[in-house]
Order: sequence, then structure tokens, then C-alpha cells
Amino acid sequence: MSDFFEEYKGYPNYEKMAIHDEAHGKTTRKKLWMVFWIMLIVTLFELFIGFKYSETLGETNKEYLFIFLTIAKAFFIVFVFMHLGDEKNALKYVIIAPYTLFIFYLAFMAITEGVYSWHIKDLLLHQ
Repeated sequence: MSDFFEEYKGYPNYEKMAIHDEAHGKTTRKKLWMVFWIMLIVTLFELFIGFKYSETLGETNKEYLFIFLTIAKAFFIVFVFMHLGDEKNALKYVIIAPYTLFIFYLAFMAITEGVYSWHIKDLLLHQ
């Protein structure tokens, strides 16, 4: 075991390679607190809508609003915590575009299949 440490003695440590000054720590903490407050505000908005306006919005509008807010929070988490926001625009589009298209595809399928099933149900009931 001591041979292992002797062999790699010349390599720099992580602590020496990483940036550990106070200015970098302040910006990191500021970014984390900003993410915390944004996520908290969006979550409290969801709870407020769910408790206060659940009857006036209607079930479908409320579901669409919650789905939209959940997807927005997911994109925000991907951009901040998975560091996608720090990448070049081309890489962002390559990663986000397929998921966005897939979400639109799922929404399209949910809307069209739901309408199709409503028409089939109406046809079967009126025969």
C-alpha cells in the first residue's frame, strides 16, 4: 500500500487544483441561495393555486398549469445543478431540443388521443 502512495506522490492534490478562495465561495453560495428562493417561490405558487383556486381553474387547466410549472422547474434544475447553463449554446440546444420535442409529442398525443377516445365513446353511447 505504501508503494501506491509513493508512486503518486508527485501528482497535485485536489485542494491545490481547485479554486478555494472566499470570492468564489461567495458567488457559489449566492447562486445556490438564488436557486433555493426561485424553487421555493414556484413551489409556494403551486401550493397557493392548488389550495385557493382549485375550483375556479377547473381540473384540466389546473393539471396543465402544474405540468407546465413542473417542467419549468425540471429545466431550471438541469440548467443549474447539472451545469448545463454554463455550456455553449450549441450543446444546450443539442441536449434540450430532443427532450422539448418529446414533451411536445407527449402533449400532442395526450390531446389527440383524448379527443379520439371522446368521439369513440360518443359514437358507442349513441348507437
